Amino acid sequence: MRRRMIASAVSGLLFWSCRVGAQTSTSLEQLKPYLQVKPISGEEKIVRVFISPSCQFSRMYGQFFKNLAGTLPQDKRLIYTPLVNRGDGLSYAMAFAAVHRFYPAYLDSFIEASMIASQDKGVSTATWQGLDRIGRAARLPESLPVLVKGNEAQVVRDVELYISLRHNLQVVNTPAVAVAGTYVVTPEFTKGDAALFSQLTNGIISMAR
Repeated sequence: MRRRMIASAVSGLLFWSCRVGAQTSTSLEQLKPYLQVKPISGEEKIVRVFISPSCQFSRMYGQFFKNLAGTLPQDKRLIYTPLVNRGDGLSYAMAFAAVHRFYPAYLDSFIEASMIASQDKGVSTATWQGLDRIGRAARLPESLPVLVKGNEAQVVRDVELYISLRHNLQVVNTPAVAVAGTYVVTPEFTKGDAALFSQLTNGIISMAR
């Protein structure tokens, strides 16, 4: 029943990818190109990065996010989160949740394998057959379909959290960075200017201390 409820929620979502353009202004105060939402309890020390395996910009900014994770203040941590949508499939969100919870050391490899499979090889992330291939490419110790099935109740709860966070943070495109459960920024806000996006993200992290 809960899986059907989640699927119903997903069916109403649209997936937006970031659009690349130009940006000349570099003043954070002048631009204020970020979204501010009602603070979410429990997210105060989290920098949450929403990604999609089918989004080329999620992949393009991958190294930036890795560098960001390594330079965060000690009291903050970066957490990757899938933007649950019809294109990637509910099954992808469930697989992601399973890897994140039970094999966190393999999450980076799983994300990379997902993007290569989806964008370069045409492998569907919406089918368990495709996800099984992705899991094997990421060298997971066990089959993804088996892992999800064996821990379905917990996985469903995690996916429900993903959907709730997406809704409360008003995230509609990827990649998106949510800081302290209050501020949200995407490369789209800086017209695709990667340097400005980096400056903006780090500025917001400092501002949220």
